Amino acid sequence: MTDNEENKFSYIDYFELSKEKRKELYAEFLSAYAEEKRISISLRLIPLFFAAALVMLVLASIIVLLTDGLELPFIIFVCAIAIMMTVFVIVKIRLDKVRRAHSAWFAEWLRDAKHVIAELKN
Repeated sequence: MTDNEENKFSYIDYFELSKEKRKELYAEFLSAYAEEKRISISLRLIPLFFAAALVMLVLASIIVLLTDGLELPFIIFVCAIAIMMTVFVIVKIRLDKVRRAHSAWFAEWLRDAKHVIAELKN
């Protein structure tokens, strides 16, 4: 598209839209692309699963500490918590990359399909 063709459209700033309109546009985007909907759901659920697993490990380690003291099962649970947190950091870094790509695709869709200017903000 040339500059003259692009100037024919009047663009709206995404951040000037109401919250309801933003949600409506995002829902429309997700309904148009099934893969993006799966990504959106994954971006919300994966951290929740990690949090639930971490809470269960912490509770189990507290129970083991109270019943057996500082013996081998407690040390195993503490090591499992450390491993879980390390894996979560790695997964979180990858999720952030996916989130940025997802946001870029959404911004591109807004610009092309809805003539809305959306700058990605960190």
